[in-house]
Amino acid sequence: MRKTAFLLLIFMLLAASLSADVYIKTFTRVDPINVMGQSIPARETYTEEWISDNFYLREGDDGFSYLYDLKKSLIYLILPRTKSYIEIKPPVNIFDLLPPEMSQMARALEQMSLSVTPLGETKVINGIKSQGYRLEMTVMMYPMEMTIWASEDLPVNLKNYLDKVWPEILKIQMRLAENALSEINKIRGLWIAYETKASFMGYEVNSRAEVLEISSKTPPAGKYAIPKDYKKKDRLELEDHQGF
Repeated sequence: MRKTAFLLLIFMLLAASLSADVYIKTFTRVDPINVMGQSIPARETYTEEWISDNFYLREGDDGFSYLYDLKKSLIYLILPRTKSYIEIKPPVNIFDLLPPEMSQMARALEQMSLSVTPLGETKVINGIKSQGYRLEMTVMMYPMEMTIWASEDLPVNLKNYLDKVWPEILKIQMRLAENALSEINKIRGLWIAYETKASFMGYEVNSRAEVLEISSKTPPAGKYAIPKDYKKKDRLELEDHQGF
């Protein structure tokens, strides 16, 4: 009887470990901004990511989420502001999703310049040894600079995510054209922390982000699903873009 109970306990522990997915929590802070005499207060947000063999989910306080179904090879851009979602077939072309009113911006984004330079420096961030990179971009004649700390020396296996999922998600997050990926792929591994400095029409926007937690967890039931009352649409609307 004691042996049976012991074997049952081992089975339950193994089952739990096999069902655990990778969980990543990231903190982001945007510093206060002074624009035309008006002050915009600092903003702090948290992002949660869940990664399994078949799904990737990103949820945050910034007004949108991504759900990547690797079995179907489909990405769902989920938009709580309008209770809607957009179905995207990789490879992603983010410019096809922008509202018609933003066609001029789309053309400017496609022509952005981007370069990545390894810093040759390392830093330990929350116990993770990371390599430093400098990313410089010019978008619509406005410069942006990022200092990024990334790592392949992780406590969990994220190879499939970094190879297949991350490039497509990055194109959405940073509004990147396909030809920019070869340059940004010089950044090896998971982005553990980064600082951004951008200039736009005479004012500066500074922000910082840092991964607070990387662990194995069992996701809540039904986590990898689109809310049932959300409606499918073909592209973003201006209202969506306020949070996107």
